[in-house]
Amino acid sequence: MNILITGASRGIGLATAKRLAEKGHNVGLFATNTATLTEAIKDKAFKKALKKDRVIIGALDVTQPDMWEEAITQMVEAFGSIDALINNAGVLISGALPTTDLDEQLSLIDINCKGVLIGCHKLAPYLADSKNGKIINVSSASAIYGQPEVAAYSASKFFVRGLTEGLNIEYEKLGVKVIDVMPLWVKSDMTKDIEVTSIDRLGINLTVNDVAKTLGKLTVSPNRKLKSTHYSVGMPAKVFQTLAQVTPDPIIRWVNTKVGAK
Repeated sequence: MNILITGASRGIGLATAKRLAEKGHNVGLFATNTATLTEAIKDKAFKKALKKDRVIIGALDVTQPDMWEEAITQMVEAFGSIDALINNAGVLISGALPTTDLDEQLSLIDINCKGVLIGCHKLAPYLADSKNGKIINVSSASAIYGQPEVAAYSASKFFVRGLTEGLNIEYEKLGVKVIDVMPLWVKSDMTKDIEVTSIDRLGINLTVNDVAKTLGKLTVSPNRKLKSTHYSVGMPAKVFQTLAQVTPDPIIRWVNTKVGAK
């Protein structure tokens, strides 16, 4: 498969790229900083893939449509087609909303929402030409119920969830599967320095490799076997998602207050 991954210079994106490259797939790693990508692909996981020209890197600011076009051109020129998009690029800001920098919060919305939307828009015609064309959006368990101290981030993941659900139906006629993954907190550079009450109480029990394992499996699975729209990662996220489907809203709010509010 020919797979385009955004936010691939570190964290979940890089871990997923390593896994897919080791499995013999053609992988395009894209991020805003190509210097970090150049360093990233020196990892031994890419050694064989690099020798066989199965790895490319490129600059991509996901909020810029023109840069998406350039990334698509790179993929097509290198591999001939695109079979899957992993919309992984995202940022996280923690803290009570009025105490955080507004420009940073607006940038978060641009990257986490607009970036995913543009990718879904631009890749659709190319993925429609693939037998198992698919888009996997990296959402979050915070899209199950709005979270205090990361309210804007949580809202952005609700956007990803809603977009995924709508396109899962809309893109079916194109033969393109649109799904998302919803992990709880993941130990990564993104969560290294943030202070959130829910982390203090629940801890961080997932690694980037845990999420990469799920992403890798979903990416290479035939579309006909992907029966769900949302895929939780880790038992706590699966429990929260199941409870949210059957539990009255006031109880879900109470649980989230106990877990996430100071």
